[in-house]
Amino acid sequence: MDNNNKVLNKAFDLLSRRAHSAQELRNKLYKRKFFKCDIDIVIAECEGLGLLNDELFARDYAAELAGQGKGRFKLKMQLRSKGLSEDNIEKALENLGDCELENAEKALNRKLVSLIHEKDINKRRQKAYRFLAYRGFSSDIITKLIDKTEELQYRKSEY
Repeated sequence: MDNNNKVLNKAFDLLSRRAHSAQELRNKLYKRKFFKCDIDIVIAECEGLGLLNDELFARDYAAELAGQGKGRFKLKMQLRSKGLSEDNIEKALENLGDCELENAEKALNRKLVSLIHEKDINKRRQKAYRFLAYRGFSSDIITKLIDKTEELQYRKSEY
Protein backbone atom coordinates (compact mmCIF):
# COMPACT_ATOMS: atom_id res chain seq x y z
CA MET A 1 0.00 0.00 0.00
CA ASP A 2 1.53 3.32 -1.01
CA ASN A 3 1.80 6.27 1.34
CA ASN A 4 -1.11 8.25 -0.16
CA ASN A 5 -3.47 5.33 0.47
CA LYS A 6 -2.31 5.07 4.09
CA VAL A 7 -2.91 8.78 4.61
CA LEU A 8 -6.26 8.61 2.82
CA ASN A 9 -7.39 5.61 4.89
CA LYS A 10 -6.44 7.38 8.11
CA ALA A 11 -8.28 10.54 6.95
CA PHE A 12 -11.39 8.45 6.16
CA ASP A 13 -11.11 6.81 9.56
CA LEU A 14 -10.92 10.16 11.35
CA LEU A 15 -13.74 11.67 9.29
CA SER A 16 -15.97 8.65 9.91
CA ARG A 17 -15.90 9.41 13.64
CA ARG A 18 -16.86 13.10 13.39
CA ALA A 19 -16.58 16.12 11.13
CA HIS A 20 -13.28 18.01 11.12
CA SER A 21 -12.03 21.29 9.72
CA ALA A 22 -9.32 20.99 7.09
CA GLN A 23 -6.71 22.40 9.48
CA GLU A 24 -7.77 20.08 12.27
CA LEU A 25 -7.51 17.03 9.99
CA ARG A 26 -4.16 18.28 8.65
CA ASN A 27 -2.81 18.57 12.21
CA LYS A 28 -4.00 15.10 13.18
CA LEU A 29 -2.42 13.52 10.11
CA TYR A 30 0.80 15.46 10.66
CA LYS A 31 0.99 14.18 14.26
CA ARG A 32 0.86 10.66 12.85
CA LYS A 33 4.14 11.39 11.04
CA PHE A 34 2.73 11.51 7.49
CA PHE A 35 4.54 13.73 4.99
CA LYS A 36 3.17 17.21 4.34
CA CYS A 37 2.96 16.66 0.58
CA ASP A 38 0.88 13.48 1.09
CA ILE A 39 -1.35 15.25 3.60
CA ASP A 40 -1.97 18.16 1.20
CA ILE A 41 -2.99 15.75 -1.57
CA VAL A 42 -5.38 13.86 0.74
CA ILE A 43 -6.90 17.09 2.12
CA ALA A 44 -7.58 18.28 -1.43
CA GLU A 45 -9.08 14.90 -2.32
CA CYS A 46 -11.34 14.93 0.75
CA GLU A 47 -12.50 18.45 -0.11
CA GLY A 48 -13.16 17.33 -3.68
CA LEU A 49 -15.25 14.43 -2.43
CA GLY A 50 -17.22 16.77 -0.17
CA LEU A 51 -15.96 15.13 3.01
CA LEU A 52 -14.27 18.33 4.17
CA ASN A 53 -16.07 21.66 4.00
CA ASP A 54 -14.88 24.32 6.43
CA GLU A 55 -17.86 26.62 5.87
CA LEU A 56 -20.36 23.84 6.61
CA PHE A 57 -18.27 22.58 9.53
CA ALA A 58 -18.13 26.10 11.04
CA ARG A 59 -21.89 26.53 10.72
CA ASP A 60 -22.71 23.16 12.28
CA TYR A 61 -20.15 23.46 15.07
CA ALA A 62 -21.30 26.99 15.95
CA ALA A 63 -24.92 25.80 16.11
CA GLU A 64 -23.90 22.93 18.37
CA LEU A 65 -21.99 25.22 20.74
CA ALA A 66 -24.78 27.79 20.80
CA GLY A 67 -27.18 24.98 21.70
CA GLN A 68 -24.93 24.20 24.66
CA GLY A 69 -25.50 27.73 25.94
CA LYS A 70 -22.29 29.38 24.78
CA GLY A 71 -22.04 33.03 23.77
CA ARG A 72 -20.48 34.70 20.75
CA PHE A 73 -17.05 35.25 22.33
CA LYS A 74 -16.76 31.59 23.31
CA LEU A 75 -18.01 30.50 19.88
CA LYS A 76 -15.39 32.61 18.11
CA MET A 77 -12.62 31.31 20.33
CA GLN A 78 -13.57 27.66 19.82
CA LEU A 79 -14.07 28.06 16.08
CA ARG A 80 -10.62 29.68 15.82
CA SER A 81 -9.13 26.77 17.76
CA LYS A 82 -10.36 24.47 14.97
CA GLY A 83 -8.26 26.40 12.44
CA LEU A 84 -11.19 28.04 10.66
CA SER A 85 -10.81 31.27 8.72
CA GLU A 86 -12.29 34.52 10.03
CA ASP A 87 -14.57 34.57 6.99
CA ASN A 88 -16.02 31.14 7.82
CA ILE A 89 -16.36 32.12 11.48
CA GLU A 90 -18.27 35.30 10.62
CA LYS A 91 -20.56 33.42 8.22
CA ALA A 92 -21.29 30.83 10.91
CA LEU A 93 -22.12 33.52 13.47
CA GLU A 94 -24.34 35.38 10.99
CA ASN A 95 -26.13 32.13 10.28
CA LEU A 96 -26.99 31.79 13.98
CA GLY A 97 -28.82 35.09 13.91
CA ASP A 98 -29.48 37.09 17.02
CA CYS A 99 -30.33 34.42 19.58
CA GLU A 100 -27.58 35.28 22.07
CA LEU A 101 -29.94 36.79 24.66
CA GLU A 102 -32.17 33.73 24.42
CA ASN A 103 -29.18 31.37 24.82
CA ALA A 104 -27.90 33.35 27.80
CA GLU A 105 -31.34 33.22 29.39
CA LYS A 106 -31.55 29.44 28.97
CA ALA A 107 -28.06 28.99 30.47
CA LEU A 108 -28.85 31.28 33.41
CA ASN A 109 -32.16 29.55 34.10
CA ARG A 110 -30.32 26.23 34.42
CA LYS A 111 -27.73 27.83 36.71
CA LEU A 112 -30.34 29.50 38.93
CA VAL A 113 -31.15 26.12 40.49
CA SER A 114 -27.80 26.18 42.27
CA LEU A 115 -27.56 29.97 42.65
CA ILE A 116 -30.83 30.20 44.55
CA HIS A 117 -29.15 28.63 47.60
CA GLU A 118 -26.82 31.63 47.91
CA LYS A 119 -28.38 33.93 50.54
CA ASP A 120 -26.32 37.05 49.75
CA ILE A 121 -27.89 38.71 46.68
CA ASN A 122 -24.60 40.43 45.73
CA LYS A 123 -22.74 37.11 45.68
CA ARG A 124 -25.59 35.53 43.73
CA ARG A 125 -25.43 38.29 41.11
CA GLN A 126 -21.62 38.05 40.93
CA LYS A 127 -21.75 34.29 40.46
CA ALA A 128 -24.37 34.66 37.73
CA TYR A 129 -22.23 37.29 36.01
CA ARG A 130 -19.09 35.15 36.15
CA PHE A 131 -20.98 32.09 34.94
CA LEU A 132 -22.31 33.91 31.87
CA ALA A 133 -19.02 35.69 31.17
CA TYR A 134 -17.15 32.36 31.24
CA ARG A 135 -19.64 31.01 28.71
CA GLY A 136 -18.72 33.86 26.35
CA PHE A 137 -21.65 36.24 26.59
CA SER A 138 -21.08 39.99 26.26
CA SER A 139 -21.29 42.25 29.29
CA ASP A 140 -24.28 44.09 27.75
CA ILE A 141 -26.25 40.85 27.44
CA ILE A 142 -25.24 39.72 30.93
CA THR A 143 -26.18 43.01 32.58
CA LYS A 144 -29.50 43.17 30.76
CA LEU A 145 -30.33 39.61 31.74
CA ILE A 146 -29.28 39.92 35.39
CA ASP A 147 -31.26 43.15 35.75
CA LYS A 148 -34.45 41.52 34.49
CA THR A 149 -34.14 38.16 36.31
CA GLU A 150 -36.38 38.16 39.37
CA GLU A 151 -34.19 35.77 41.41
CA LEU A 152 -31.32 38.25 41.09
CA GLN A 153 -33.23 41.37 42.08
CA TYR A 154 -32.75 43.32 45.28
CA ARG A 155 -35.73 43.33 47.66
CA LYS A 156 -36.65 46.44 49.69
CA SER A 157 -35.52 44.73 52.89
CA GLU A 158 -32.05 44.18 51.37
CA TYR A 159 -31.21 47.86 50.81
